[in-house]
Amino acid sequence: MKHALFIAYHYPPESSSSGVLRTLKHTRYLGRFGWRVTVLTLDRGAYDTVDPQLEGQVPADVRVVRTPFVEVKRHLAVRGHYPSILAIPDRWIGWWPWAVAAGRRIVRNDPVDVIYSTSPHATAHLIALSLVRRARVPWVVDFRDPWYEDPPEPGTTRIGQFAARRLEHRVVTRADRIVASTTRLRNMLASRYPGRPREAFLTIPNGYDEGDFAHIAAPAEEPGKEMLIVHAGSINENFRDPRPVFEAVRRAVAEGGMERSRIRIRFLGAGPFGESAVMQEAVRQAGLAANVEFRPRLSYQDSLLEQSRASVLLLLQASPDTINLVPAKLFEYLRTTRPVLALVPEGATAEVLRDTGGGWVVEPGDLHVLNNTLVTAYRAWMSGRLGSLAADPRRLEAFSRERLAAVLAGQFDTLVGGRG
Repeated sequence: MKHALFIAYHYPPESSSSGVLRTLKHTRYLGRFGWRVTVLTLDRGAYDTVDPQLEGQVPADVRVVRTPFVEVKRHLAVRGHYPSILAIPDRWIGWWPWAVAAGRRIVRNDPVDVIYSTSPHATAHLIALSLVRRARVPWVVDFRDPWYEDPPEPGTTRIGQFAARRLEHRVVTRADRIVASTTRLRNMLASRYPGRPREAFLTIPNGYDEGDFAHIAAPAEEPGKEMLIVHAGSINENFRDPRPVFEAVRRAVAEGGMERSRIRIRFLGAGPFGESAVMQEAVRQAGLAANVEFRPRLSYQDSLLEQSRASVLLLLQASPDTINLVPAKLFEYLRTTRPVLALVPEGATAEVLRDTGGGWVVEPGDLHVLNNTLVTAYRAWMSGRLGSLAADPRRLEAFSRERLAAVLAGQFDTLVGGRG
């Protein structure tokens, strides 16, 4: 079998980011298409949030090489502060020397046919850049998010923005393939580098793994005692704020469009903002103290099970810098065969929802439309028609993780064949 070296910060047991699933599933299925994988990543101590069940999905034939690291904030900060120049391109640049040394040993002792690096964090690309110079094999870079925003995100220093531009330029102009998680992100990257051939840029979206749903029963179509709205993952005050939902429910109840006693809103792993006094006060003012609940973070598999029991799944993504991105969570939401209520601006996520017929798109802050949409969902739930509003399974098949791994394997084959 041909040999691919993966360089990734996010790899099981790490579970703070849904990006871990993209890399995990690629390594899980590439073996079916003639590629064995070695993953170069960090010692487990790097991760604050872990899920042992995810690590159990790593195939036995995938070799995982873990290295020491220095993390700027953890190891170099004084009273929580450190010079921003030490964190270029990110706080994990202290992983670079150990990873490069380990990568060179891998290349020397078990030659590789292609190197694949994925970000965030961008340090993974700099590690790969150092390795491909010596290995002289094709290089595929994967952007799950943009390296930098233009205009810069708040808090970005001038030197940080300058360095990001220069480093991204070095990576993109050297790589043989530039993979993006959405078509919009691919187009943005291609427009930045018009000197690169258009075919060097491609889209491999996030998706869902059918195997993760093997033991999850299809939801019942008849209405239960309560219409259950579920949000999985963290919330925050800036761009994942559920308070408009509370206000819309309050209005719908006041206007007779919904019955309060038949509504439940459940948050799984909402994080500190869910536990804050601000959030508790918002729930109280909406009259929903008995209807809203915050549950602790669950394992990935248990979270999928809870999502499958929902009547409606809630997606919150109001940040302008996510317009070109689609969270991996959306595809799992869609695969549960539950309709999705997405408070998102027009962009990549809205396009996927409309293409799959998977639910409703509401502009964040539009309380009138949100109110009407919740009433529509409630009436569909009361009449047992919510299932008909879920994603079209035939359209969803394009986002199967196994199919997406096949696309990546095809790119690897093309590059290796071209080199030959």
